Amino acid sequence: MDEKEISSCLSSHLGESLLDYEVLSYLSGMLLELSLEEFLDEGLGGEEEESPVYTAVAPFLESLGVPDEKILETCRGVRKLADNIVEEEEVGEVKLRSLVSMSSELKQQSIEEKDSTKFLWGVLDSKALAMTNKPREASNDVKSMKQKRRIRKQEIEQARKEFKVDVKDEVAMVLPDYSVNTKDKNIQTVVDLCLDNGRVLLEGADLKIVYKRRYGLVGKNGVGKTTLLKQIASLTIPGFPRHLRVLHVRQELSLKESNTTVLQAVLDADVERTNLLNQLKENLSNPEELEIIYARLELIGAEKAESRAASILSGLQFSSRDTLVSDLSGGWRMRLSLAAALYIEPDVLLLDEPTNHLDIEAVIWLQNYLLNYKHTLLLVSHDRGFLNEVCTDIIYFSSGKLVYYRGNYDTYVKTSTERTQNQMRMYQAYKDKREHINEFIVKFRYNAKRASLVQSRIKAVEKMDREAPPCPVVEDLWRFSILNPEPLGGSIISIDDVYFGYHENQTLLHKVNFGVSLNSRIAILGRNGAGKSTLLNLIMNKLQPNRGTVTINQKLRIGHFTQHSQDKFDLHLSPIENFIKIFPHIDDEQAIRNFLGKFQIQGNDALKPMILLSGGQKSRVSFATLAFLSPHLIIMDEPTNHLDMDAIDALIEALQDFKGGLIVVSHDQFFISKVCSDELWVVAGDGYVTRFRGDFLDYKKYTLKKSLLK
Repeated sequence: MDEKEISSCLSSHLGESLLDYEVLSYLSGMLLELSLEEFLDEGLGGEEEESPVYTAVAPFLESLGVPDEKILETCRGVRKLADNIVEEEEVGEVKLRSLVSMSSELKQQSIEEKDSTKFLWGVLDSKALAMTNKPREASNDVKSMKQKRRIRKQEIEQARKEFKVDVKDEVAMVLPDYSVNTKDKNIQTVVDLCLDNGRVLLEGADLKIVYKRRYGLVGKNGVGKTTLLKQIASLTIPGFPRHLRVLHVRQELSLKESNTTVLQAVLDADVERTNLLNQLKENLSNPEELEIIYARLELIGAEKAESRAASILSGLQFSSRDTLVSDLSGGWRMRLSLAAALYIEPDVLLLDEPTNHLDIEAVIWLQNYLLNYKHTLLLVSHDRGFLNEVCTDIIYFSSGKLVYYRGNYDTYVKTSTERTQNQMRMYQAYKDKREHINEFIVKFRYNAKRASLVQSRIKAVEKMDREAPPCPVVEDLWRFSILNPEPLGGSIISIDDVYFGYHENQTLLHKVNFGVSLNSRIAILGRNGAGKSTLLNLIMNKLQPNRGTVTINQKLRIGHFTQHSQDKFDLHLSPIENFIKIFPHIDDEQAIRNFLGKFQIQGNDALKPMILLSGGQKSRVSFATLAFLSPHLIIMDEPTNHLDMDAIDALIEALQDFKGGLIVVSHDQFFISKVCSDELWVVAGDGYVTRFRGDFLDYKKYTLKKSLLK
């Protein structure tokens, strides 16, 4: 394949009106960086969103507003193009003729054209030449790879049949095998987990889950936590108990029915209950079958299904159980998925970042609900406060292994720190003893009288080396600081008797009186939709009040950081170019590189288009622009949603040292308690904004008491 073929394929699927020449060239160059095996890779278990082609182009196409269905269609088209070329050349003599041809053409291009081609991140010359060396072997490798993939797909289909997966059902819930004659609900097996590209996530890792305990799965972003949850939910791990009801909240609920109410959607999510009710109607004349069906319905609590579903929807703040699914936003649909998972009450409930789309009141309700969950829980979360409240155990996912700790997240941090310190002491003791013995060996190596002693010491050192403790790996903590602003006297923002509504006959905020100074450390709390983000926009002068006044100091600099802060960047540009675009008065590129280096954006990372950076790296660039601004006031709207714990810790310490004002909207309890626990403003459902009399712990108790009284 060459760039022209790929560009033509992209245009045919996306439409030429959407993509100009430069964008097509850019996408084509990114795809040409993939190997043929990666082109044909359909993702683990056929999950297209995990294929290399999708991973390469999806973020870019999403930024252009291309719908998910169109992105998948485009990726399939690109893979089909590669597959067709393979089919053609399996009977030919030369593999990848187009790449070879392109290689010879590239040799004749000018230096400038070659440089331009290299900018597309393509190393086509070297790839093509390597492939021409052994065309027959390359063709055989591809045949072998395709055969393996066919076998793998057949194995997956067979596993689905064995584990009673209804592949026609959009809910895709894996039904348990009740023919297994055991009631043991503990889990103990060995997990080997790797991606189709060969990357090993887990190798010989012990998966040990004790029934009714609540586990937090932690580890760095990208280590494979979500992939592990998906594998557990699919019941495809060898040795995993097949008689357990296992549910992964992010993969279980189909929300495509526009005329379905939220209550019915939750009820329909329990595929087993639905199937049993259907069997009940079909076996009215069969007493033996009816007895079995009724027993199973009683076991899963079917008689209380509707009341339980309604209670859960209320706790997650659905104002009406009759709301249509089609009327829900993306965030509320995720809440509905969570509601369905809690309603089903599986033997093993898997939650992946369950608090991301919740406000603080719903988070507090959820953690109280999970504290009373009567089965097993395994959750992934970056919310340390949530993990501390909910978890009885922590599983640390690192270096292909799972390490278990008893207690909540804080206990895990303390225990793992002590373990590392003990390992350091043991390793240092080994080094000191070895050095002491080695000094004796060096000193008396040529002393004939002590030859036997020297040999004895040499053997002792060899034995010590064989039994030496591993050198502990202590990762450096990344921290950053925000440049402190010059002082501004008095109040920097004053909101007086403000009324605001987006529609003429509907007022969202009523008579708001609110003041901000350089010493303010404010958390704005309240339900989603109550008007928290609207209040922030009034403070930043992005919205004008219907009545009342908002007075802002003319010299005030505001730094705004949200979960979508990365959207302000042009992903075609490098971090340095984006920096210059945001701060056009700065023309010293070396100074910018040095500043970005403090945020671990170094070397080539500072020069790459930002679309090629990881999510964590993009967040660090966002931190850098915020810090460089030296704002008088920082306003944050759900800043922790896409940050890992190390980044959250770095942000907390930077804010604690910052000498300016701070306003935060967040559902992260730990974050709030560390940066602004004592000044809490609540946006109530009636539109009034009032200061809460108490600290954050008092607010949690108040909110929980209020939710229990419903």
